[in-house]
Amino acid sequence: MPVERGALRKEPGGRLGVALVYPNAYRLGMANLGLHAVYRLLNADPAALCERAFLPEDGGPPRTVESGRPLAAFDVVAFSLSFEDDYANVLAILDRAGLPLRSAERDGRHPLVVAGGIAVQINPEPVAPFFDAFLVGEGEVLVPPFLAYARGAAAARRSRGELLRALADLPGSYVPALYEVAYSDTRAPGGAWVTRFEPQDGAPERVARRWLPDLRGVATSRVVDSPDAQFGDLFLTEVARGCLWGCRFCAAGFVQRPYREVDLETLRGEAREGIARGQRVGLVGPDTSDHTGLDPLTCFIAEEGGTFSPSSLRVDAITPELSARMAAGGERSITLAPEAGTERMRRVVNKDFTDDRIVQAAESALSRGMQHVKLYFMCGLPTETDDDVLGMARVAVRIREEVMLPRAKATGRMGRISLSVNPFVPKPWTPFQWAPMQERGCLEAKRRLLERTLRPKGIDVDFLSPREAWLQALLSRGDRRCADLLELAHRETGGDLRQALRRWPHDPDFFVHREAGVDERLPWDFLEQGLTKRFLAREYRRGVGGRITPKCAVGTCRACGLACADHPELRTGEPRGDGPPGAAADQ
Repeated sequence: MPVERGALRKEPGGRLGVALVYPNAYRLGMANLGLHAVYRLLNADPAALCERAFLPEDGGPPRTVESGRPLAAFDVVAFSLSFEDDYANVLAILDRAGLPLRSAERDGRHPLVVAGGIAVQINPEPVAPFFDAFLVGEGEVLVPPFLAYARGAAAARRSRGELLRALADLPGSYVPALYEVAYSDTRAPGGAWVTRFEPQDGAPERVARRWLPDLRGVATSRVVDSPDAQFGDLFLTEVARGCLWGCRFCAAGFVQRPYREVDLETLRGEAREGIARGQRVGLVGPDTSDHTGLDPLTCFIAEEGGTFSPSSLRVDAITPELSARMAAGGERSITLAPEAGTERMRRVVNKDFTDDRIVQAAESALSRGMQHVKLYFMCGLPTETDDDVLGMARVAVRIREEVMLPRAKATGRMGRISLSVNPFVPKPWTPFQWAPMQERGCLEAKRRLLERTLRPKGIDVDFLSPREAWLQALLSRGDRRCADLLELAHRETGGDLRQALRRWPHDPDFFVHREAGVDERLPWDFLEQGLTKRFLAREYRRGVGGRITPKCAVGTCRACGLACADHPELRTGEPRGDGPPGAAADQ
């Protein structure tokens, strides 16, 4: 058993039992703040008991951490799914738990099997046949009504079909068994993909994401501490949801709209808790640098004798003052995410800063005591050329020669520069959802180009395997036919999807390398994230044209379709945009 502090243990007696499952190793799951949030929300109900389970590393049956009970002993098995890479593990866990893989094979003797998380919020279809339901959106809004439903279902004597039909009436609940689907394999742009998606028995035609408009007073922090967890030395706390900037490859930046901040007083309280535990305070959010209280919060943490580590900072938000506070807290590396190697390509992805600004950010960090620089890039983005790839190398070399070498001569210490490069994977609900992923051979050539250029300079390149990225793209843009592939791999090839592809009767490149037509029906179109397809298509055109769209004007704009202007609690008194309301709607 792992050493833990803060686990919530209850006696089962009459309570609704929920097994909360993260389908990967314990150390990774315990670093997932969403898992902690749902664990706390479920256990906040006195009539519910929630225990955690993870993928067993010994190959045995999964049992909960708190009591060691098997999953089949619970009323509900709830999966937290953040990454498509974990889909195969879902089948392994269900099988080892003695539960039928598919929802259609389970009956009243089995727990209800549900899932939530960002991966299935954007596209649940590749794993839809394995789940009784998906909960789409944020836990604060979804968990209380779901628990009320589940208690009633546990006490009812209705058939499983009746129970699933009742579950479909919950806002934010998607019950795949109540929809008939059919697909086409045509590869012609603008051709049919989804030829049939029809709700049955009164199920809703579209499933709307549920979200919490006001995060004031909402404390989402790590509930259970464990030295065995990744980032185990950090007290993770959420500072904001959503993002203002609309990077065109980023699903979270679109489906977690609108941007909402946790209030400063709540964050101060959470910081005090982390400092009292003797931990660094990990500030979590899609872009922590946008928080209006970042400076006073980080100053407060320093005044209280604590240190902090932000999960993400924009290049143009890294100031000498912020860098000094990070270095004083023990940070030795600055992580920058230019994403693209040239200013032209950064306009394509909607990042509006220059090469000079990247070098300046590195200078701000290194001049205040940090030693190393890590650069995150994407490779294979729409319209990318070899010169754009070489632009990554040029930025890294400039940092080495203009910033690091002069400091090394003065101090006698030479820091490290490394590049982490990921192949572009098109994600649903982004403007680039229609774009094809580049062919493996092209990506491999770009990897070699970077390595030839940078390794003689002593700069490391960590390039994610194009093979792994290809599989991620398949499961990201897949439909229900991918469930057959996952099951085939589980039953016949030991989980190896590549081997299973030889027996799968569909063309995987249809999902990965085809540019989808902006007018065709996509497998995930039945979800209602609040964004209009017209807005996303316009952003796709602006992207390939290298045109910048101003950041969100939260509370004053309807450009994306979300109509957050209808929520007065989102307004801060000052427009947040760089242009007039509705600027994002300009052609």
